[in-house]
Amino acid sequence: MNMNYGTGEPNPIDLNKRNHARAAFKAAKGTAIFLATLIVAILLFDACTYTIGENEQAVISQFGVIKEVVLTPTNDFVEKNPDLMNAPGAKLDGVKVIKDKGLRFKMPFLTQVSIYDGRLNTFTSNAEPVNTKDKKQYYVTIYAQWQISNPALFSITQQNMTKARQYLDNLVFPVIVQNINNLSAEDFVSNKDVLNATMADALAQINATVRESGISFADIQINRTLLPDANMQSTYERMIANRAKVAQQLRSEGEEAYQKAVSEADKEARVIKSDAIRDAERIKGEGDAEAIRIYAQAYGKDEAFYTYWRSLQAMEAMMADNTTLVLDQNHPLWKDILTWASEVEVKDGPSVPTAPAAEP
Repeated sequence: MNMNYGTGEPNPIDLNKRNHARAAFKAAKGTAIFLATLIVAILLFDACTYTIGENEQAVISQFGVIKEVVLTPTNDFVEKNPDLMNAPGAKLDGVKVIKDKGLRFKMPFLTQVSIYDGRLNTFTSNAEPVNTKDKKQYYVTIYAQWQISNPALFSITQQNMTKARQYLDNLVFPVIVQNINNLSAEDFVSNKDVLNATMADALAQINATVRESGISFADIQINRTLLPDANMQSTYERMIANRAKVAQQLRSEGEEAYQKAVSEADKEARVIKSDAIRDAERIKGEGDAEAIRIYAQAYGKDEAFYTYWRSLQAMEAMMADNTTLVLDQNHPLWKDILTWASEVEVKDGPSVPTAPAAEP
């Protein structure tokens, strides 16, 4: 009971205020319990689950012993190299290998999950000197693409990416140097086919070595080639000579193609011309034959008139303006005219002179 010390009388108690305080305390207590329960549930869910991303791989172990390996859907390294799972010291015999992604469950606090990136990693070396077979020196930089193909083997042999990079630094470049030592300077600088074949051999050698570490190389190339001052001029001259050789070959091939095209065009033109001449002569012959047939058919209807007409044509061809022609009446030209005129007189009635008065 509260006392009013001014008057000595007790203060009245506010029951509503007390009830509100109790209700607020109960609500706060309920909220705290709910949040605590939610946090415990989240922690427990997190301890019981793990997530594997689209390009991730995982190694699941219990008490340091690998029990399961999860690979990306496109990873077929384990299928192609089953012997590595039983290799001495690997201790992977009986390990479950699956291809999966997404949310997965595990035993909380007993199961350890190690996540590894399944994508390609880029390896770039420092510029290091190499010597060709003819003792020419160059500085080269190596570029390669590699990935973790068996995360279980990788976790046993390399443990982490830092150690793996150191391992590759000490392995890759010596193999490349050894292969380049067998090439001549001309092949190394100018012959891409030979260089690509050499790099393919080096890639096979490296993959044969790193497979036991769960690593595979997809590609390896020379990223950059630097020339020492002593070799620069001779290398430039060799490159110029090589380009000049290629240019001359291209010019020769072009000239050959040109001559072939011209020859074929000339041949085709001659064939077309000869065919045209043949067709023209054939058509002309056919036309002459048709003309002769028509003339013969026309002139055959009146042979006397034809003879008379041909005589006139002959006389017209012989005589010019103001020309006097003296002919005997038995002359073939004049005789034909007189004969035709006689025949006309007999048929039509009027007569013509039997002989012209020829003036000297």
